[in-house]
This record gives sequence, structure tokens and C-alpha cells, in this order.
Amino acid sequence: MLDAILSFLPIVIAVAILLVLLLMGYVKAPPDQAYIISGLKKDGKILIGRAGIKIPFFERLDKLYLGQMTVDIKTEQSVPTNDFINVNVDAVAKVRISPTPEGIKLAAKNFLNKKAVDITRDLQDSLQGNMREIIGTLSLKEPCVFQYPP
Repeated sequence: MLDAILSFLPIVIAVAILLVLLLMGYVKAPPDQAYIISGLKKDGKILIGRAGIKIPFFERLDKLYLGQMTVDIKTEQSVPTNDFINVNVDAVAKVRISPTPEGIKLAAKNFLNKKAVDITRDLQDSLQGNMREIIGTLSLKEPCVFQYPP
């Protein structure tokens, strides 16, 4: 009887170790974040609002914030228009990362493992430059409304 128990002991230990590793690798992504599991496969596994398993020590878990962010865009100095009229512009942009696989892969190149505040700060610099460029092409002789996307 003791020999039968001892013969199954290595199998029981192996199954217990496997269960512990699986439980360590269990991850559940909230709906406002994308969890990207990469390592063993060429393309990473993307989890949004669902659970998955990453293999400890062989795969890596990265997070990407997908919620809506508010970016304040203000011109620090006056910006000349096409008519050489200096204007100060304050604007607000609401931005969000597209939850499609292509959108997540593109955003992961720039914003992976960053908090929403850091993403907003990065976007603010870029959007301020774009706004100055757009203001430089506008003519204030006629009233206009600018909306993006058109």
C-alpha cells in the first residue's frame, strides 16, 4: 500500500506545481485596458475585458490604457494666422485608443505601460504643434468653424 502511494507521489507533486504555475499566470483584463501577453508566440495575445493565462517566466504581460482622455491644448504664445493676426487659442481634445488589433499595436509602440496622465502629456505636445500649424493656415477675414475629423 505504501509503495502504491509513493509511486504516485511524483505525479501528484508535478500536477500541484503545474496548477500553481497556472494560477500564478492567470490574468483578467478590465474593459478599459488592453493586456498584451507576449513571449512564446510571434504575435502577442491581446485581452480586453476577458481573462487569459500567461506562462510565468516565459511570457510577459504589458498593459495599455484604452479609456477616454482629455487633453488641454493651449498656445503658450500668440500664433500668427494666414492674415498675420496674432491669436491665442485654448482647445480641448477628447482622445481614445482604438480597441481594434491594429489600433492597439500602433498605440503599444508609443504608450505601452504608461499611465493615462503620461499619455495625455505626450499627446499634448504633439497636438499643440498640430494646432499651431492649422492656425497658421487659417484666415480670420471670414468666420470659420474647424472640426476634426471633417
